[in-house]
Amino acid sequence: MSNPGSAIVWSASGGTAAVINGLEAVYPEAYVLGPAYTVEVAPGDNLALHHAIGLAPAGTVLVVGNGGQQTAHLGDILAQACSERGILGVIIDGAIRDRPEIVKQQFPVFHVGTSPAGPAKDGPGAVERPVVVRGTRVEPGDIVCADADGVAVVAAGDWERVRGEIAALEAREAEIMARIAAGETTVDIYGLKELS
Repeated sequence: MSNPGSAIVWSASGGTAAVINGLEAVYPEAYVLGPAYTVEVAPGDNLALHHAIGLAPAGTVLVVGNGGQQTAHLGDILAQACSERGILGVIIDGAIRDRPEIVKQQFPVFHVGTSPAGPAKDGPGAVERPVVVRGTRVEPGDIVCADADGVAVVAAGDWERVRGEIAALEAREAEIMARIAAGETTVDIYGLKELS
């Protein structure tokens, strides 16, 4: 399997994947696909995020709920700490700072906004509990795929089925692109009805 985009993952799910809209990729090519390690922070506080970076297994994606935009919850230091520990990326319902430095690190972060203000480190917070990001519930272990289009969230128990559909869908889309290049219209390719 290649690195399927969030749109391919959603389509391969048959529309069962949840979506998180309204997040911004820290750089246009940012991409992440992996199991969610969920983090609940208090607005304006990142104590739980510090702990999560030390606890999350390599190969996971931190999915952070409840951050808010008044202060940043992640900057270049925590991005570097994530990278060094093998964390694939961060999806955060909150603000970040040190964006130029994170871009230089090429660490994938998907966030709501930016703020120069730093967070408190007092808590409360929690890890590995369900979180809500932009109105979408994410369970620990759900598979998240994030890119410039947004975030697709596949239930952990459904991932094998979806993964099996991705290659077939990519092959179908390649065939459609070839037919378009050969001069066919999408109306004919998809067998769409006439306008009434």
